[in-house]
Amino acid sequence: MTVAERVALVGLLALMGFMTMPFAIAAEASSRLLLYGGFVAYLFALSVPFIFRQWTPGVFHPLVFYVVWVGIQGLLRGEMALPVTGLDYHRALSGSAALDLNALVAESFLLDAAALVFLYTGYLLAPNFRVPRLAVPVARWPAVKSIIWLGIAGLGVVMLATIGGGLDQVLMQRGIASDQRIGAQVGGQWGFLAGTGVVAPLVWLVCDRRAVRNPLFWAILAAALVIKFAATGSRGGAIVPLIIIGAVYVLQSRNIPYSVVLTGIIVALVLVGGLGQYRQATMDAENLGGVAVQGGPMQWMGQAVNEMEGGAGENNGQLAVLGKVPTQVPYLLGESYLSIPFVFVPSAVWGDKPDAAGKLNATRVYGNPLNAIPPKAVGEAYWNFSYVGVVFVFMLYGASLKALAAMFRANSNHPIILVLFVYVLFYLQPHTPSIYGFFHAAVPAVFILLSFLVRVDGRMRFQDPA
Repeated sequence: MTVAERVALVGLLALMGFMTMPFAIAAEASSRLLLYGGFVAYLFALSVPFIFRQWTPGVFHPLVFYVVWVGIQGLLRGEMALPVTGLDYHRALSGSAALDLNALVAESFLLDAAALVFLYTGYLLAPNFRVPRLAVPVARWPAVKSIIWLGIAGLGVVMLATIGGGLDQVLMQRGIASDQRIGAQVGGQWGFLAGTGVVAPLVWLVCDRRAVRNPLFWAILAAALVIKFAATGSRGGAIVPLIIIGAVYVLQSRNIPYSVVLTGIIVALVLVGGLGQYRQATMDAENLGGVAVQGGPMQWMGQAVNEMEGGAGENNGQLAVLGKVPTQVPYLLGESYLSIPFVFVPSAVWGDKPDAAGKLNATRVYGNPLNAIPPKAVGEAYWNFSYVGVVFVFMLYGASLKALAAMFRANSNHPIILVLFVYVLFYLQPHTPSIYGFFHAAVPAVFILLSFLVRVDGRMRFQDPA
């Protein structure tokens, strides 16, 4: 990271602290001051990687990226508002007074800060891993294979439309209950297939950094995003692939185009809000012709911000766990982590398979078995083994990030390593919903990548060693 980037990040964190201070003081309540103190401790813990001049990692160093992607992004998505407004209501803790809720938010911030300290400690105490340099395989016909995978994704939408009674019925799926959607009735395989198309442009770029200069690359990417949203209605499914492709481009070019990043943030907010309005409109319409999306880009951005703030406060899964465990809900003692070996076992095959933390949180803490509410990494570690769990999980995760950094440094040009690296950065945090998401995203991506690299005879062609 450059000095300017370090100063900007530390300055942003300091600005958050100073901007929220007057509100905490004006509240004239000890619980709000306690909340603010926890918030400042968390800000300081986030700033640690950027204040040591002798350590100069890039933004995409796993440790730094975790702080930026999980920590700072969380603040900007609504956690920063908590010291300003306090918390007077939580869905899972409806009987709690504002005094108790603010104390709970303070505890949550302090626990987040402690988790970061143990993350850094695990990274520092881990050995310096020695990783061999791997031969770099060469892809053949990446454009043609991307088109083939786009066609396979299109087949998924066609099958959903055939089963569901037409494409208009597929596009109306977000307006009905999840257990009544086409995928719930016939299985999620066709929706999964429709989502594979967005991986093809990523793999093409990983194999050939010149892909971004080809108009066909952008056409395939746009078509794949439309297909995935049509089949799944997932807003994240339409946005995260763009962010990951941008990360691959930055890693390859070793340059961060900040104007593009700012534009991307604005576009992402517009998409989150606009697609959310579309989902709401489908709930109020009987057919596709009756769908009327309200508002414009500015209103959609505001809606996106409001929606994200709700997840930081009144529906924060970590606060729910801290508020009810162990007084009302017992410790899991490793139960949620037992679900990891069964990540690829469908519930339809084994209905009583161990649940991940999101499902357990919704069922046991919120009393809502039809949903999944992630308790975040700190919340899950605490729920399983109390404070000791937070120490162990984050020290282990810190050591794992050091191994990941060593692997990437030695093999940054290897397409398989690069794909796994970006998927770990964006998907793999130390809690079970994230681990599920990582495997469900990374395994198909590696399979598609192998289809680009492996020839018909089962062999690979490698670059000549430099």
